[in-house]
Amino acid sequence: MSTPAQSATWPADDVVAAMRTGAPASADLVNHYYTLCIPFYREFLGEHWHTGFYLPHGPTGPQDQLRMERLIAHSAGVGDGCAVLDVGCGIGGTACHLAHSTGAVVRGLTPNSTQLAMARQTAARRGLGGRVAFDLGDAGHLPYADGSFDVVTFFESACHFHDRGRFFAEAWRVLRPGGRLAGEDWLQCEGMVAAQRGPWIDRVCSTWAIPSLATVTGYAAGMSGAGFDMVLARDMREEMHLSRGFITQPEDRRSVEMEMRQTQDPIRRMIIEGLLALGGAVQAGAFTIGRFVAHKPPP
Repeated sequence: MSTPAQSATWPADDVVAAMRTGAPASADLVNHYYTLCIPFYREFLGEHWHTGFYLPHGPTGPQDQLRMERLIAHSAGVGDGCAVLDVGCGIGGTACHLAHSTGAVVRGLTPNSTQLAMARQTAARRGLGGRVAFDLGDAGHLPYADGSFDVVTFFESACHFHDRGRFFAEAWRVLRPGGRLAGEDWLQCEGMVAAQRGPWIDRVCSTWAIPSLATVTGYAAGMSGAGFDMVLARDMREEMHLSRGFITQPEDRRSVEMEMRQTQDPIRRMIIEGLLALGGAVQAGAFTIGRFVAHKPPP
C-alpha cells in the first residue's frame, strides 16, 4: 500500500504566513496546518472534528457532533457488519463512534501521519482495534481495491481536497455496486457574487487552509459526474439551526476578539480568527453546510 510521505512540520509562523497570502492552500500547507492545529482542535472540538446538528434550544456541545454522525450514518444505511470508509478521518473519533454505535467495520483514512498515530491510539483506548483500522493515504488515490466498501463517508474533509471530482470518482471505484456515498461539508451559499466572496468566503478559506469552497449544486454535479445517482443534496439551513454552532452574537464576538488579541501562539490566533470569520460568513448568508447521499447503481 503506497502512502504519501510527510516531511518535518513547518514552523508555525511559516504556516500562518503561507495561509495569509490568500493563495489557494496547497496539499503541503493543509497537511502542515493540520499537524500544528491538533492540540487546539482537541481543545475546541475534542475528537470529533466537525460541526454538529444543532437543535433550536438547549446547550450546544459534543452531543451535537454525535447527532450529526448518527444522521449521516443513518442516511447511508450504515448497520451491523457494514464495511465503511471514513475519508479524512482526523484523529479517529468519528470512525470509532460509527463502529461503536452501528456495529459497522470502519477504516479511516488520513494523509497526516501524526493524526494516524493518534487515531490508532484512540481505537486501542476504546477497545475497538478489531472493528476500526486506520491508514495513511490520499483521497484522490484511495489505497483500496475496487468494490471494497459498502459506504464511504466524509465529515467536513472534502473541502480540503484539491480535486473533489477525483475523490468522488475514487469513492465510486472503491464502493460495491449499490454502495453509498454520504457526508457533510463546508460550502459557500448558492449565487455568491464577487463582493461577497472576498470578505467572507475568501477569508474563511485563508483562515482554515481550504483550497476553495464549492456549493451544494457543485457537489451534486461532481457526484453525478462520477457515476452516482443523487439521493440527497441539501443546504442544512433547511433542516437545522446552523447559526447555533457559530460565533454570531455581538457580545460573543467581542469576547472572542479580545481573546484573539491576547493570544501569543500564531496557530491558536489563526484558529480564533477563523472562528470569527465563520461566524461572520454565517451571519452574512455566505457560508453554509451541505449534506449529501449518493448511490452507486447496482449492476
